[in-house]
Amino acid sequence: MNDEIDFYIDTTYTAANNFDCGFEVFNEYLKNNTPKDKAVFHYIIDARNDNLIAYFSLLSSCVLVGDFAEHTFIPAIELKMFAMDKKYQKRNLSNNLVDAIVEIVNEYSSEYVGAELLVLYSVPAEQVVSMYEKSGFQKLPAEYFMYKSYFSEGCISMYKVVD
Repeated sequence: MNDEIDFYIDTTYTAANNFDCGFEVFNEYLKNNTPKDKAVFHYIIDARNDNLIAYFSLLSSCVLVGDFAEHTFIPAIELKMFAMDKKYQKRNLSNNLVDAIVEIVNEYSSEYVGAELLVLYSVPAEQVVSMYEKSGFQKLPAEYFMYKSYFSEGCISMYKVVD
């Protein structure tokens, strides 16, 4: 199914009660909406009916290149969480939504923070990694390091250069 859905992105949406992406950790993260890491929530809303399609959160970050004796830090914005409601998952929206997120990060970076990379931890499922690769993400090289957290356990570090 590839019906076009018009959507908009908002940071103040409050009607997320019925959201279910199929993974409880993502559902709980949304319901708590007060992460300890200061991530900023963004909500992707179906313009036809104001239903929540997906949410994502962004966090300032950096990537360490090299070892601790000789290293460089690259400023980054982390796509902390990205989850889509099950009602929208079969509609081939993922790449459009990821592209919209990248566009927002590019704007934030050029206007506010000067990040060089957009980074994320992808769940290891091949279709998810492939989705990110279609939007220009690559697996983080071995000599690059991101911090680890509870949510990154078992995930694949990925990056995209910010325009």
